[in-house]
Parts: sequence; structure tokens; C-alpha cells
Amino acid sequence: MIKIPLIAFLILPVFLFATKKTAHEEIVAWTFRTSAPVVASPALSDGMIYIGSLDSTFYAINVKTGKEKWHFKSEDLISSTAVISNGLCYFESGNILYAVNRKGKLKWKHVLCAGELTNKLDPWDFQHSSPVVHEGVVYIGTEQGILLGVDAKSGKQVLRCQTLSEHAIRSTPVISDGLVMYGDWDGVFYASHTGSGSLAWKYDTKKDGTFSWVNAIHGCPRVHDGQVYFAGRSCRLYSLDVRTGKKNWHYSSPTDQWLLGGPEVIGGTVFLGSSDQHLFHAFDSENGELLWTTKMDGRTWGKACVEGDRLYIGSNSFYVLQKSNGELIKEISFPKVHEDRYYGEYVDRTANFHSSPLVYEHMAILGSDDGNVYALNLAD
Repeated sequence: MIKIPLIAFLILPVFLFATKKTAHEEIVAWTFRTSAPVVASPALSDGMIYIGSLDSTFYAINVKTGKEKWHFKSEDLISSTAVISNGLCYFESGNILYAVNRKGKLKWKHVLCAGELTNKLDPWDFQHSSPVVHEGVVYIGTEQGILLGVDAKSGKQVLRCQTLSEHAIRSTPVISDGLVMYGDWDGVFYASHTGSGSLAWKYDTKKDGTFSWVNAIHGCPRVHDGQVYFAGRSCRLYSLDVRTGKKNWHYSSPTDQWLLGGPEVIGGTVFLGSSDQHLFHAFDSENGELLWTTKMDGRTWGKACVEGDRLYIGSNSFYVLQKSNGELIKEISFPKVHEDRYYGEYVDRTANFHSSPLVYEHMAILGSDDGNVYALNLAD
């Protein structure tokens, strides 16, 4: 396995600063530093990268140069990924949904629900529900188990769907066939009508076996050929019929590992990572058959980006894989940012990439726990 070191770093309390050039500096096209970990994923529009950081700041960065154009200071941590639509950037921060224009000026903000906010429900709760825009409505999940629809122009609430358990919705909603679909912290997957907010169907993953931990559904579900795919701490990947909620199939981790990052479906293949098993998977979308696995060096919290015959994903290192068989093309390792952290018998070695990569021209762009947004050169 080839490991390619990046720029040498001086480790300060939490974050990294480049100290000198190395022979492998060409791997990094540019680096943009924030003052806290970046767990959100980048959004690209008109030559600009838009991304938030746990330093409570939302940044607009030139995609070619990595230079900041502007930033917007929010009232809390930013743990969700922005969506760009009709000249506005929508993102969540501390129980508030913001709409900011392309010059970094606030258009409106909407308080998602009343009461105190718990930004992190447990040590592995890294990302909040991210907004999606559909037909002029911004949909987003909240910590109180409410799925909201907000008018994209005015910021006024137009839809409200309450889950049965009132547990947090950390998954990002997906819209298809007049339904908005989302999963909650209790492991229940819901489909509600976009017009009325009324429940169309729900599927409780606990009926397929329960665990002592929460069965939270993570990431963004994906719809493909009339099926919706989702996964999470139930240690299962599901395929349900969009119209009825009937289960088509599910895959169970043989070692009861969380299936993380949210599925990516390309053609007839579902790509998905895992937790302490440190495996990245590919499945047949029709029947859930496991096609291949590739060993990673840590948990896979982000969603894969697939471009052509290559797949890009971050773990502790950044990986380039062959899409068809998972064969390793390149692994780019990063130095430690913090000492090993122990959660019972489990260990976090370094900062993970919780961010999902975005590929633009010859660069893979993603945020890191070390406080940086990286653009990695893929030209070779």
C-alpha cells in the first residue's frame, strides 16, 4: 500500500500549520484554514466553495485559488452542509436556518424549534441535518424530531412534520414522488407528503433486531429507480420502495458495525462506509449483494464522490479507489492532530475526514477535523 505524506506540519494545540515545503507539496493544490474542525461538506456554485466550520463561521472560498471572498459569522457551530439555490446559501447553525446571499449578507433566518439545543448528543454525533431545496421550499430536520419546510424566499414556515418519538433528526431529507423522506435518532424512517406534511408511511428498523445503543439513521438517503436507500447505527443498509415503504432488502453488518456516511448510488451500485470495522463497501442496488470491500485506516463518516471510474472518500487518510472493484489507486495520509481518544474499547487515532469530498476539475475538495479545507491535486 502506497502512503504519500503531505506537507510537514507543526502541531499546535489542535490545528495544523504548514512549516516548510516538501517533495510532495504538489498533492495539495491549496489549503484554507479555519479556527476549528470542519465536519461539513463543501457546496460548489459559480466558481465558489461554500462551507461552514465549528468556529461558527460560514465561508465563501474561490475554488481555483483557495482564497476567501467573504465570511459570515453565525450564532453557533456549523455542523451541516449548505445548499445553494436561487442566489442564496442556506445552512443550519445552532437551531437556526440561515439564508445568506452571494455577498455574505443575511437575507433571513428562521428559528427551527424552541428550547435548548444539544449540538452533540454523544461523542459520535458529528453532523446535523442539512437543508435541501425543492420547488421553493427548504426542508431540514431538527433536534426535536420535527421536519420543517420553510419558504426559500421569505423564511416563513410552510410545513411541519412531527416524528412519533420526538427524537432528533440528524439525517438530511430527500424528496421524490411528492414525498419528503428522513430518518430519526430512534431508527425510524419516515415519508411525509410535501403538500400537507401528513405521514405517507414509516419503517421502524428496530423490528429487524435491536441493539443496546441508539439506532440513529445517519447521512442523506438516496433514491434510485423507485427505491430509497439509507443506513446508520442499526448496522444495516436498507432498500425500501418509495411509494409504499415496503422493504426490498436489507444488508446486515456481520460484525454489527455502524454503516456510516450515507449511501451513494451510481448506476446499479451502492457505496457505503462503516465504523470500527474500517471497511468501505459496494453493494448491488437490486438485491443488496456485497460486491467488494476495501480496508480503510479509520471510520468513514462522509459520503463517497464518484467520478468516472474512480471513487474518492476520506477516513483518517484520503483514498482514491477503483469504482468497479475497490482496488486502491492512491492513499494520502495526514499527520496526527490530537492524541488517541478512547471511547471504551474503541480508539480515535487522529482527526477524521467527516466531510464528503467534492471533485472539481483535477481537485478533490473537503474539510478536515484539523480545521482546514483542502483541495487535493488529482491531476495524475
